[in-house]
Amino acid sequence: MNSKRLLINAELKAGKYHYVPISKNDLFAFSSTYALSIYPIDAIYTFIPKNACSTLRYSIAVANGFLEDIDDIGWIHSNNKTFISTQREIALAKYTFVVLRCPYTRVASCFLDVIAYRKFIKVNDSKGERLSINFNEFLLIIKSQIRSDRNIHWRNQSDFLHYQKYDEYFSLESFSKAIDLLDDHGFKVHDTRSVIKNDLSSLEKVDGDFSKIKDVDLKKMKNEGIVPSYKSMFSNAEIELVKEIYSDDINLYKSHFGDKDLLF
Repeated sequence: MNSKRLLINAELKAGKYHYVPISKNDLFAFSSTYALSIYPIDAIYTFIPKNACSTLRYSIAVANGFLEDIDDIGWIHSNNKTFISTQREIALAKYTFVVLRCPYTRVASCFLDVIAYRKFIKVNDSKGERLSINFNEFLLIIKSQIRSDRNIHWRNQSDFLHYQKYDEYFSLESFSKAIDLLDDHGFKVHDTRSVIKNDLSSLEKVDGDFSKIKDVDLKKMKNEGIVPSYKSMFSNAEIELVKEIYSDDINLYKSHFGDKDLLF
């Protein structure tokens, strides 16, 4: 759609008159590895973990002719780099889009999904022993980390953006609209949530204060068919921590969608 594609991280200064070479520009290198090509429609999708990324990566693999059957969904986790765009594809893309998510629900989902439920990311102490933590402690750990060292599942969404402006910004909170608009552009979205077993829609959602409940206890609750609502993961302390850690993401989200779909 745009006649010129300006990149957000290309011009990094190392002083008043000097620029960092692209080959040494870490933020440019990072965001470029999350720009994926959809070949049939000459499109670039910026992939942000926890933002319907499995659904969209599988859909790209289907669109690009690499997969056909949903039983092969595991392929995408071994091929995250397969569709990384070239600089030429990035510059000449006919259509660009990104999916953003409410920062409060994204980090709560991250804690519940990858720390408490599936446990594919472990939190260890200084001796390498596995720690059991709660959501408040998880946020304090994130706050203590250097931003560039954060795991991609909870790294700031702003860091993944590669273009100064995308043709479309979609919110996960209104993802059905994204599906329809992407279909209009010739890209069919295949919902993979039930297949990869992180769809919690069938479980009972409960309210309360779960911000200080350890991950092992949250796992036990899930095994019994009960999960806390995202809002119940927050007291005032956790709300303030997210505002501090993800202030740029909150402002980014509000600039495109307003604040009606923000959790707080």
